[in-house]
Amino acid sequence: MKLISAFVGAGFLLSTTFVYAEAPQGSHTLKKGAGYVSNHVVHIPKQTQKKANHLFKPNLASKHRLISSEDVRLGYKKGEVIVKFKPNQSIKSLGLLVKEKGLKVNKVLDKNLRLQLVKFDDKKLSMKEMLRQLHANPAIEYAEPNYIYQPTGVSDPYYSNLWGLKNTGQSINGVTGKAGIDINVETAWTKTKGTTSTVVAVIDTGIDISHPDLKDNVWINPGEIPNDGIDNDNNGYVDDINGWNFFDNNNRVYYYPDEDLHGTHVAGTIAGKANTIGVIGVAPNIKVMSLKFIGPDGGYLADAISAIQYAKNNGIKITNNSWGGGSYSQALYDAIHSSQSLFVAASGNDGVNADSQPMYPAAYDAANILSVAAIDNTGNLAYFSNYGTTSVDVAAPGVSIYSTTPENSYGYLDGTSMATPHATGAAALIASASPSFTTAQLKDKIMKTVTKLSSLTGKVGTGGLINAGNAINGDTDGDIPGVPLKTTSISSKLDASSDKNDVYSLTLLKGEKFTVTMSGDSGTDFDVYLYNSSAKTVHSSAGIVAYSEKLNTSSETFTYTAPSTGIYYLDFYAYKGKGKYNASIKNGVTAGTYQDTSGNISFTNNWKLISNSSASGGSYKTVNYSEASAEFVFNGTGITYYALKSSTQGIAKVTLDGTAYNVDLWSSNTQYKTSVFSKTGLKAGRHVLKIEWTGKTHSGAKKTATNINVDSLLVK
Repeated sequence: MKLISAFVGAGFLLSTTFVYAEAPQGSHTLKKGAGYVSNHVVHIPKQTQKKANHLFKPNLASKHRLISSEDVRLGYKKGEVIVKFKPNQSIKSLGLLVKEKGLKVNKVLDKNLRLQLVKFDDKKLSMKEMLRQLHANPAIEYAEPNYIYQPTGVSDPYYSNLWGLKNTGQSINGVTGKAGIDINVETAWTKTKGTTSTVVAVIDTGIDISHPDLKDNVWINPGEIPNDGIDNDNNGYVDDINGWNFFDNNNRVYYYPDEDLHGTHVAGTIAGKANTIGVIGVAPNIKVMSLKFIGPDGGYLADAISAIQYAKNNGIKITNNSWGGGSYSQALYDAIHSSQSLFVAASGNDGVNADSQPMYPAAYDAANILSVAAIDNTGNLAYFSNYGTTSVDVAAPGVSIYSTTPENSYGYLDGTSMATPHATGAAALIASASPSFTTAQLKDKIMKTVTKLSSLTGKVGTGGLINAGNAINGDTDGDIPGVPLKTTSISSKLDASSDKNDVYSLTLLKGEKFTVTMSGDSGTDFDVYLYNSSAKTVHSSAGIVAYSEKLNTSSETFTYTAPSTGIYYLDFYAYKGKGKYNASIKNGVTAGTYQDTSGNISFTNNWKLISNSSASGGSYKTVNYSEASAEFVFNGTGITYYALKSSTQGIAKVTLDGTAYNVDLWSSNTQYKTSVFSKTGLKAGRHVLKIEWTGKTHSGAKKTATNINVDSLLVK
């Protein structure tokens, strides 16, 4: 497999050429949007670099892992593959292949995705043949090499000013900038500089967590007791105080200045502390979690997946990913997609159209990826930056970016690696100001509030530069994505001349019934609309799936049943007049009996309809298939689940509002219309019932007695 050459070059360039600047001495007032720039800038020549770096190397107790030159040449780790097994399959399912080829599981990467890192004897067969045999095995969903990824930064030590946060037209290396070509962060700071509860994971090289501009903004694991040698939070990582080093498999998130320059620089742009020295980050009050998976010559795919999983398990909503290379990886795509975080990724430094020459992971077609290109201080796309209207979303400052570097120093780097943390920092500000925002809303907010630039038209999807000020201070509820709907009762105001729309986002499950009723002040004409996830704006009728728009009145109502699970947008609209309105929301079906054939019950994965006069309504639905489920949303104070009990039935998992129960459907004698689960005394309002196949049997029953079924559901 071929490793994209630009990223091999980028990795080596960062390890041999960079800038150290002495930390400023004395007291210096730090202005908004501009870091203090020391005049004591020292460029370490290449011929003396090795010696200089050696002086900074700490005395480490653990052995440092290195990537072999042969692995770098191949673009993947020899003798290792990443395998996704099919449901209920494992390495034991591979039979003789395990013994003959020396296969063994090295690490479980993601239990839910069934991803495992598998080692094999590369002396017995090639990578190509190993993959061929695995793909031919019915137990395998897919298998691929353990690819190597590289940082995407390109260093340049001759620039002297920080301009990405505030561009006044200052000269950068003899090039006069264009005033206003920045991310407008000072406007955002009037509302927030971030909160300590907002944590961003930097998946990269390590971070110098003792740097004076970073040490106060480094995430501390609340579940760990430092240096006691115990995995206090039982997450599989001992003493993971500030994150984890997946490259060396230890808790040392910082090793050497040259090796961890990239991650340290990225972290400073995101969250450099607002103080009287050095630089200031886009979100100077947030915390950064260091997840190192890249070493001196790159990092492996398996370690990247582990880092993504670690961030997910810690509830991280935003990750910075200034790296790329390798071939398309289904495992990496699956890990990113399932993380449900905003995965901010560097578009790449090949200077090519990524729509036709994609660089991964930025170019994956995953809804939670925000791909970032780089611009210079004049507003033009950087010569090295990848672009593409489909695969690249936004642009950010990425040339001559001044930030933290290891050992109490500062330096300048170029690259989409440097653009990415500007976007990540903006996302962190939005998350701090609107903590209930979903990943989709964070991304949508960034993309819909960009500063349009003619130089970016046809180059990135939005045609614009991120604008943190607009994202934070714009009309939050005036258009999609709006604000999350967290109540069943709304009271607000509309004005047909100045505030025409109040937009709310919500998630509806397949089959969920949704009812809206609105009333408004006398003399107003307000309407209400529901858009599906295909809608881009409420200033168009595209995507409307339900509405009520009676003339000369604000008394409106509609009921809608969702045909599929997804995000929807509720828009209260002022057609005429100005005044108050009230609205009530009801989710789910109300009291009554709902047969297995009801459109309000969402069945997934091969349920079969069985006609039988003894069943309620003359039929029931049954299934004996992995990952099968039935989901039902109701609005009431009680629920009863009726089913068939027989010798072919097994154990169903029933989950009501997040609490799970095992329900035994087995019986030696066939029993129809049997109440198998019932709960009363629930709080009035929306409730979700889910029934799932488990593959488990009644004690003493036949192995094949694992069917489950649904006859009817009674809402009280």
